[in-house]
Amino acid sequence: MENQRPDVPVEELRAAAGDAPAAHGAIGDFHAEYSADSPDPERLQAHARRLQGFSEIAGPFERWWLSPNVQAFVSELNATGI
Repeated sequence: MENQRPDVPVEELRAAAGDAPAAHGAIGDFHAEYSADSPDPERLQAHARRLQGFSEIAGPFERWWLSPNVQAFVSELNATGI
């Protein structure tokens, strides 16, 4: 894959999530899919939408998710159909 997979800022997201167990679960689900050998683009998008629904982590997540490097990686996943 041409674009390297940018690291998910898991620690920053977990700190922002505080003591919200559902947000921590969503972070874990997203990270597991994103870190898979062959992430499924549709599941990845679904997990991203779920994370964006948590006000505590929406800001830090979107800053990372919408960065050019991450979007290039996701676009390549979609283009190659991995």
